Amino acid sequence: MRRWLASVSAAALIALAGCAGSDDAAPSGSAGSPPTSLGGSLDAPVTPPAEPMDELERPIADLLATRLEQHGLSLDYLSCPQRGRKAPTVLVCSGYFDGITGDVEVHLTRGRGGAVEFDAQLGGGVIATASLVRRLQDQGYTDVDCGDQAAYRSEVGSRLVCSVNDGGTTKYLVATVVDAAGSVEIEDY
Repeated sequence: MRRWLASVSAAALIALAGCAGSDDAAPSGSAGSPPTSLGGSLDAPVTPPAEPMDELERPIADLLATRLEQHGLSLDYLSCPQRGRKAPTVLVCSGYFDGITGDVEVHLTRGRGGAVEFDAQLGGGVIATASLVRRLQDQGYTDVDCGDQAAYRSEVGSRLVCSVNDGGTTKYLVATVVDAAGSVEIEDY
């Protein structure tokens, strides 16, 4: 049996840096009118493959899933490309998260005694709703609601609408993805 050592980092989970407030209304919706729904647009849910994960994918998925729980995400499946027996190498795997897919970057290295070690982190492609909610709470908003979906695809231009309490007044904010890393700009709806 192979010995797999692991360290997992979710540091690149969600890059919500670059958030900024604005008094300008977002392009859709008229000032003062509530949005038709909270959250963002959804594509048809993506179903993970039926075949079992292999001897490398399973331990990476297990550790990454534990880290992602704090961000409100669940990792349903990890699919990595075929690889040779060489390490060090970097793999870009596909993760299946709450009905969407995103990239997972896996760094394989050789450890003591020839054991393969890995470090994995979520790459671009996913916005965790819980992370956006925490970001808005950190900015002083209360009663933050960004919809029931746990995650959305992070594509430049995609938007998520959230309801917040701002000093006793309910208002709506729009988080718009502004770059491939998933940074968002937050403006009034």
